[in-house]
Amino acid sequence: MKEEIKLTLAAEPFAKCYGILILENGDYMIEIDQSKIPTDFLSRLEKWYEEYYPYVTMSLKELESHREHTEKLDNIGIELLNEIHKNEIFSDLNINKYVYYSRGIDKSILELN
Repeated sequence: MKEEIKLTLAAEPFAKCYGILILENGDYMIEIDQSKIPTDFLSRLEKWYEEYYPYVTMSLKELESHREHTEKLDNIGIELLNEIHKNEIFSDLNINKYVYYSRGIDKSILELN
């Protein structure tokens, strides 16, 4: 069986580094060395996470009235995930799947290999 290492970007409390969660084979969490993340990128990631995080406790019904804002945040999150993927920020971890999870609609909306 091929080892799967998946990076998920999601504004959720389980994510370790401003929304980034890296799992090996779906269960083993890999620690993130934040010193390897470019400072300007880390600042943008933190800003996105802090702006999106208040929506985490809302139900899908409550989120409907915030759809315009969460869609803007999703677009920013997708840009951040694309940048992680393109710039191979975690290349030393051999990640083979990148996923963006929208808290606003409660599902994955982008997957990159």
